[in-house]
Formats: sequence, C-alpha cells, structure tokens
Amino acid sequence: MYQSNFVFGYGSLVNVENLEQHLRRKLTSGSDLMICGLKNFRRCWNIAMNNSLDLPNYKYYCDRQTGKRLDGFVTFLNIRPVQSQTIIGILFGVSEQELENLDRRERNYQRINVTSKIDLKIQGKAWVYIGLEQAEQRYQEGLKRHSAMISQDYFDLVNNAYFSLGNYAFSNYVATTDKLEVPTVDLKMCQVNIS
Repeated sequence: MYQSNFVFGYGSLVNVENLEQHLRRKLTSGSDLMICGLKNFRRCWNIAMNNSLDLPNYKYYCDRQTGKRLDGFVTFLNIRPVQSQTIIGILFGVSEQELENLDRRERNYQRINVTSKIDLKIQGKAWVYIGLEQAEQRYQEGLKRHSAMISQDYFDLVNNAYFSLGNYAFSNYVATTDKLEVPTVDLKMCQVNIS
C-alpha cells in the first residue's frame, strides 16, 4: 500500500507520536518507518510564518501566559544543501492521500524528490520538504525587525524526537543543525478558520 512514496522527516516529523496523530494510523518500525540518512544537507532555522496574518485554515501562536497573539515571525526548521554532510531522520511510507495531506500541512515548504540522496534502497520515491523562498524571506524580515522567535514546544518536540532515536541520531542532530539566531518563546498554538 505504501510502496510508491516515502517522506524523509528531519524535524517535527521525526516525532513518531506526532506523526501518527497526523496520519491517523500506527507506524510499524522496519516496514513503513525506518531511520536513515539524507546526504548533502544540513538543518537550519531559517523559515518563518507571519504570526499577525490570518490565513485560511491555518494556525497562529499566542503567548502561553497571557493568551495574547504575538506580532512577530514564528520560525521553523529547514534544510539547506551542504556537501559531505548527512542528516539522520526517519523515512516513512505514505499513500497518495497522505502525501496530499502533508503537502497542505507543510505550507511553508515545497516537496522535492531526494530518492538518490537517501542512504537506503527503496521501491519508489523519497520526498523531503524544503523551505519556500517566501518563508525564508519572512524569517529575514523577522530578523531585521528583531521579532523572529521559535516556539519552545516545537523546539522541544524536535529535540526530544531525536533524543528518543538514541545517542547516534541525537549527536548527529546537534552536529548537523545550525545554531539558533533567535530566542525560543513559550507559545501555544491556536487555530484560525477563515473560509
């Protein structure tokens, strides 16, 4: 069922519990979920959403203590090409419908084919989500305005996901991820639904 398409997760998608909630099914290690490497990439914190804009069926973030919506740019993990580096992540099989759902979820990213860059032989195509140019520009705008931030929950989710994969994966995550340029902030995710 999931032979033709696989997605390589390197950030929040590495958190299996979070991923299973999104896919609405259990993943079986070894058959539709494998730890592997993606060659010639490095992680970076350089894409953002404008938290002051209402987007149809999309989230926004509030300060956890005050409940107030923050005017700023919420930053997420991305990858960038770097020769001779390999990032560890998880590769999971998806149906066509699940792939379409992930495309909608990852709206700050575009999906690219990385079949030749993963260190596993698979039957089908491997995809990864890489930040859109507009999302990188939003991050740069946030840096200029000193209003870019990372949700502490998101930061912890990714850290804990790699920690749960074991020492090798966690060490790789630390070694192949750029240092933060912006602060982590205690935010809670909210949802806005505009037709």
